[in-house]
Amino acid sequence: MESKGRRGLRAAPIGATPPATGMTETSAVALKAIEDQAEAEAPIEITVSSQGSAAGPGAQSESKSPPPTGFSEILTDVGRQNFAAFFDSQTALARGLETLSTEITGLALAGVDAAARTATDALSVKTIADAIEVNAGFTRRSFDALMVGSAKLSEAGFKVAAEAWHPLLTHFGKSWTGAACLALRRG
Repeated sequence: MESKGRRGLRAAPIGATPPATGMTETSAVALKAIEDQAEAEAPIEITVSSQGSAAGPGAQSESKSPPPTGFSEILTDVGRQNFAAFFDSQTALARGLETLSTEITGLALAGVDAAARTATDALSVKTIADAIEVNAGFTRRSFDALMVGSAKLSEAGFKVAAEAWHPLLTHFGKSWTGAACLALRRG
């Protein structure tokens, strides 16, 4: 069975405005209708505080622009705030992954060190009892390193997850609070 390949894009009717990139024609028409309705009504001012903690991964600078008044300005402002929260989250994630990779490298080096010590001890083995003792020592060191290493990695993983989600949860908490206030004002 042969593949027909990918279909080409269909041409838009003459005189039709092309939809925005990434949007279907229906959603572009719906967005345009919402924008027209919002512009026809009195402008709504929404003030969203973009304060972050002065120290920490989610720190943001105070916006110096006036509060948005039109629907398109509100969408632009929300988009910028979403991008800033996503950027802060990705920065925290990158720092956390760097910490995790350092921990994993330390564990690998500890494993190589334990294997090297065991190989050195194995060269001096003369009896079966000595061989069992060397093997038991290697097993004990490996198990201890596994327990300590898994605890460190688990702790670092939780810390990375918390730091990466903090900017997003803070931003969306503010967004939902602002949306609720807007709904109460309009309703």
